[in-house]
Amino acid sequence: MSAPFFSVLLPVYNAMGHIHRALHDLLAQSFTDFEILVVDDGSGDGSDQVVRRFNDARIRLISLERNGGLVGALNAGLAEALGVWIARQDADDRCCRERLKRQRDLIHAHPQSVLFYSRARLINDRGWWRGTVRPPLDEAGLRWDLCFRNAVPHTSAVFPTALVRDELNGYDGDNVTADFGLWSRILRHGGAVGDRRCLVSYRNHSGSIMGQEHKSLEKRSNQGLLEILKKNLREWAGATEAEALLIATAWVDPVRTSWEEYFLTRERLVSCALQPVNALIAEEDYTLMHLAAGASSDCASSMLRAMRSAAPERYAFLPQPRTTVHRILKGF
Repeated sequence: MSAPFFSVLLPVYNAMGHIHRALHDLLAQSFTDFEILVVDDGSGDGSDQVVRRFNDARIRLISLERNGGLVGALNAGLAEALGVWIARQDADDRCCRERLKRQRDLIHAHPQSVLFYSRARLINDRGWWRGTVRPPLDEAGLRWDLCFRNAVPHTSAVFPTALVRDELNGYDGDNVTADFGLWSRILRHGGAVGDRRCLVSYRNHSGSIMGQEHKSLEKRSNQGLLEILKKNLREWAGATEAEALLIATAWVDPVRTSWEEYFLTRERLVSCALQPVNALIAEEDYTLMHLAAGASSDCASSMLRAMRSAAPERYAFLPQPRTTVHRILKGF
C-alpha cells in the first residue's frame, strides 16, 4: 500500500461546534489521496465523539490524555503521519473543495519548493467574512516579510513530512512563535510558493487557536521571537547584528524603540537583494502602527512623527485609514 500524498494535520481542542464542518470540507475535496490526522488534545466537550461519527477510513483519530498545547499536538500528529506532504488545517477553519488539488498541482510545478500556502478569508465565529489575509506570493517578498512579521496563514500551509519531522525535529517554541519559526527554518532548505486564491477560511474568535494565541501574547517568549526575527534579518535582509536587534525590538516591544533610527535603518535594508515592493512595506508599516497604538497613544504618535520625518515617502504610502488613527492620537 503506497503512502498517501497528503497527511492533513488537524489538532482539536474543544472545537465541537466547528470540527464537523472542517471534516466535511476535507472529505469533499476533489483530490482524494490523503489521510486526516485528527489530534484531540484532551478536549472535554465531546469533540472526539463528533469525529467518531464520520465513517471514512481516511480519518485517523489520535487522542491525547490531557491538554498539552498546540505544539505538542502538532508533533504528536507529525509522528504518526504517513503522507509525503503535510497539509495543515485547524479544527475551526474551512477550506474550499479545490484546496488540496491546487496545492498538489503547485507541488508538481515547483519541485524545488518546500513551503506552499495561500491567501485566506478571515471569518468570525458565525462564518461571516471579516477580511482577507494576503501574504506575499513570491519567495523574495515572503522572505522579506518574515523579517518583520509572520506572513503565512498556518491553516493553509503545506510542507514535506520528512523534512519537518526527520530533519527539523518538528515544531518548537510556543503557540505564538511555533509556526513563524517553522517557516523560517523550512525556507533555509528550499523555496516557497503562494496561491493567490483564498483556499482556506481562517476563523478568528475568542475560542479559536488564533484567538487563544492573541490572548497569550503577554505570556509568550519575546526572546524567542526576537531570535527568529534577528536571524531572518541578518540572513535575508543583510542587517548587521545591531540593525537586526533594532528592527526586531520594534516589532516585539514598540515602546522601547528609537523610531527615527528604525526608519533610517529599514530604508537602508530596502535596497537589499530582496527588493520588496512599496505596497508590501506600506502594509508592514500599517501593521506596526497598530502595534504601536496598542502599546500606547504616545508610542504610535512618536512612530508616525519619526516616519514622517525620516521616511516621508513611506509615510505617504500608508493606507488611508491612518487618518482615523490621527483623530485618536490627539494633536498629531
